[in-house]
Amino acid sequence: MRTARETALLTLYEIEYNGVFSNIGLKNSLAKADLDSRDKALCSAIVYGVISNKRMLDYIIEQFSKLKLKKISKYILLILRMGVYQIKFMEKIPASAAVDECVKLARRYGHNASAGYVNGVLRTVSKTQIKLPDDLSVLYSIAQENALRLKNDYGEKAWEIISALNEPAKLTVRANRMKCSPLDLAEKLGGEVCPIVPDAVYVKGLDVTSSKEYKAGLFTVQDAAPQAACLALGVMPGDFVMDLCAAPGGKTTYLAELMQNKGKIFAFDLYEHRAELIKKNAERLGINIIDVFAKDTSVLMPEYIGKPDKVLADVPCSGIGIAKRKPELKYKTDFDGLSKIQMSILSCGARYLKPGGVLVYSTCTLYRDENENIVNKFIEENEEYELLGLEESVPESFAASGGMLTVLPNEIDCDGFFIAKLRRKK
Repeated sequence: MRTARETALLTLYEIEYNGVFSNIGLKNSLAKADLDSRDKALCSAIVYGVISNKRMLDYIIEQFSKLKLKKISKYILLILRMGVYQIKFMEKIPASAAVDECVKLARRYGHNASAGYVNGVLRTVSKTQIKLPDDLSVLYSIAQENALRLKNDYGEKAWEIISALNEPAKLTVRANRMKCSPLDLAEKLGGEVCPIVPDAVYVKGLDVTSSKEYKAGLFTVQDAAPQAACLALGVMPGDFVMDLCAAPGGKTTYLAELMQNKGKIFAFDLYEHRAELIKKNAERLGINIIDVFAKDTSVLMPEYIGKPDKVLADVPCSGIGIAKRKPELKYKTDFDGLSKIQMSILSCGARYLKPGGVLVYSTCTLYRDENENIVNKFIEENEEYELLGLEESVPESFAASGGMLTVLPNEIDCDGFFIAKLRRKK
């Protein structure tokens, strides 16, 4: 039977070398592992801790390893990161226990010489005071290019933002207002009502989606920030709404709940298998006003021009705002062509609107070249559209002012997010 640490090692391998998203990789690993709740929590803490602090961990390993990082085998490097993280970041774990468990893993996934090497490095680390690096991108474990982008956009505040992105994310769910109130849901799940948005509840646990309440459609796992984006759209019962980048359906289904399951929503996603997720979520929640289509919404669909009352364009983005949940995104820097796709989806979505219709453009990134710059350029080139104030449609906790809002995780305890609200004048 695999231990918590071995499960963590295999999960980290899938994330680091096979490109699996951390939340998906961990969920799949825990589903297969025969671990109790305590060991699941340990496994999760190690996985997220190692990914969140990867650059700092490698910096420490380099101080005490005779081998260059590139020369260390994949499993052994991951084991070293796990060991250093437990020794230097997890105060409740004795250093001796961390070292011994990592040596066992090294013997199993390497050989005797690997075990001796891991033992030597980790024991030295455990006895040595680490000198902090001068490079803040190493200290905060983020790709230097991404740190520079944030610093260019936010100045010295960037380090506060990055630090907040390294904090553990709260598990937030959205009560299905057609079936229960947030207070009732909080009592059922042993959680507490979230003060940021009206339908959110904070809960504890690793797999709330296995609960009877989830299966009964009482809630959806969703952070407060994307809920605010849905509220910003201001949907009403009877509206015709288009959701252009809808899978897996969190925002789509919230729009349907806000509409009291009255009206019509057309939900689009590029891939058929992801479109199916929207259907399954809608069915679980008792929603029947959503029609789902697998289409590329960066390409204009002329049949919808002038039809919808509201459009949600939650576009693909670099995702740095959700690095609490997917810390591997801090190291991803290749986003060529992304702004072109974002502008295309926004432009198509705006053309669909009826005169007087409203569109919300949103992302889960914080970079201004994917947010404000896209919206400002669109407004400059399309005089028949205008920004609408968000003050009346977004909860007061966000302190919205004007037609664009950037939610910073160091200021509000939720994901980083961007919301812009536009109206077609004619």
